[in-house]
Amino acid sequence: MDFALTEEQESFRRAAGAFAEKEIAPIAAERDESNVYPVELLKQMADVGYLGLKFSSDYGGGDGGNLDATLLFEELATASAGITLGVYCHVVLALTAIARIGSEEQKQRYLAPGIRGEQIGAFGSTEAGAGSDITAIATRATRDGDDYVLNGAKLFCTNSPIADFIVLSAVTAPEKSGGGISLFIVDRSTPGLSISRVIKTLGMHPAQTAEVVLENVRVSKANRLGEENRGVPNMLTAFAEGRIIAAAFAIGIARAAFDAARKYALEREQFGQPIGKNQVIAHRLADMDTEIQAARWLTHYAAWLADNNRPFIKESSQAKVFATESAAKIAAQAMHIQGAYGYMIESPAQRYYRDTHVLEIGEGTSEILRNVIAKQLGL
Repeated sequence: MDFALTEEQESFRRAAGAFAEKEIAPIAAERDESNVYPVELLKQMADVGYLGLKFSSDYGGGDGGNLDATLLFEELATASAGITLGVYCHVVLALTAIARIGSEEQKQRYLAPGIRGEQIGAFGSTEAGAGSDITAIATRATRDGDDYVLNGAKLFCTNSPIADFIVLSAVTAPEKSGGGISLFIVDRSTPGLSISRVIKTLGMHPAQTAEVVLENVRVSKANRLGEENRGVPNMLTAFAEGRIIAAAFAIGIARAAFDAARKYALEREQFGQPIGKNQVIAHRLADMDTEIQAARWLTHYAAWLADNNRPFIKESSQAKVFATESAAKIAAQAMHIQGAYGYMIESPAQRYYRDTHVLEIGEGTSEILRNVIAKQLGL
């Protein structure tokens, strides 16, 4: 079994890391403090091919796979999780849904410009009464001739304040128990669509998260994404693949937290020696690195399965649960190792700690994913 990256993949990983170190890391702290997303950065990423990495060259993409995407998102998240979240919602959620089930017209209108960084996408499924249960949404799409009229609201819709379009779910057949849901692409400028409030969050500050309100929003049938009433299976398929990238995302934060803690342990002296020479600190760092390596191999294996058209539902769920929970634990340990300095706002340690926790919630909570894993085990 060969676990090594190809020369091309290793070269790509190094280039992505260099880009993140040069373009993202220097602004990470300031954007965390200002809560402003660097929209111009998406165009820079488009220019070097990062936004289109996973998509077909027919639309300007790079024909890459899930493993390539894990390499990219680990490097980006190591520099700034909050900035990377905006990229994730645009690429992994909005553009991936269009690439998978969109019509040719939709791909030309949204996917290709999205790959070029000319349009930004968002994805809206969560509502006040619908989170893990994606079938419990209250947003309605009522057919009116060749149009649909949408009414409802979406919570925690990241990118929506900066987006040009939003992919969102709505009930199209209320008489069908949990199954009559469809997806739509709604232009941000459509009359009746508004941002009611920007939501402040514990972490991921640069990412713009908001509540989206839909009041008699009229969209053409041409903007329905995929078949009518097939929104749930389409979302579940997209989410399963997205969990692989979410795991890589978590590994990037964990790596950043570990690197900072290790550096501190090598430099900080107490009682006449670096604190890293104390066995309790050394063992803690050894365990942190071990968990990062284990999470990375779980994630790469799930990506390999997906890229080779093999079943990957269980493996992507396992990778996401393990990587995100490990990242939260590693970030907490890293902050503790750095003592009072790690607790200061000027220290990146507290940012890593704040940023990790949402990854245990989004793309399927750890509890829901354990149910998925158990079901795959026949339980």
